[in-house]
Amino acid sequence: MGLYDWDRMTAEEITGLYHRKVAIGESVTVARVEVMEGAVTHPHSHENEEMILVLTGSWRFHLPTGDVTLAPNQLLRIAPGIEHSSEALEDTVALDICAPARADWLEGADRPLHYDPDQSLWAV
Repeated sequence: MGLYDWDRMTAEEITGLYHRKVAIGESVTVARVEVMEGAVTHPHSHENEEMILVLTGSWRFHLPTGDVTLAPNQLLRIAPGIEHSSEALEDTVALDICAPARADWLEGADRPLHYDPDQSLWAV
């Protein structure tokens, strides 16, 4: 058994626009993500089934079958192996639920998917 309290957990900063708190079980991962307007996730696929439940905000997902924009209390299921990407249309809080558990999140292997080189350009 494990007890997770989102209010007591420190969010991991994936990028300046993407923060995540993660609870990992034996066969499932649940993350509370905060994505700021303009945050992107680059095209990728993985072996995990993924379900995204938007609590506040608006988050657009690009799928082979077309774009899906999630509003509060809407949930999207992405099957394993399906390529997808996303962009936050406004500041968004969501639950991201994956099975099996996402070891790549613990190892940080997914960080490049959220990196937007335009966010780090310097003014000369």
